[in-house]
Amino acid sequence: MVTLLIRCRVADYDRWRPGYDAAIARDKEFGLLSSQVWRGQDDPNYIVVLETHESRESAEALMSDPSIQADMVADGVDPASVQLDFLETASRS
Repeated sequence: MVTLLIRCRVADYDRWRPGYDAAIARDKEFGLLSSQVWRGQDDPNYIVVLETHESRESAEALMSDPSIQADMVADGVDPASVQLDFLETASRS
């Protein structure tokens, strides 16, 4: 299991959100286990997404799929702003 931290800017959160919700439904069959979204208090178009995937390979495959990248851009994601971090659990308390 891997956690993917995604940070990006969108043109309009209210326009972006329905597309992301549709993507979540689609991506569950490709290894997405869970998702959580935050938005900036000072900039509501700054988005942070935390997704849990079955494997890093499945997460990378989704994020590098050209059709998914095109959907992201169509939903208003600024591709130059996308930052991905693949994380693993180091400890729990």
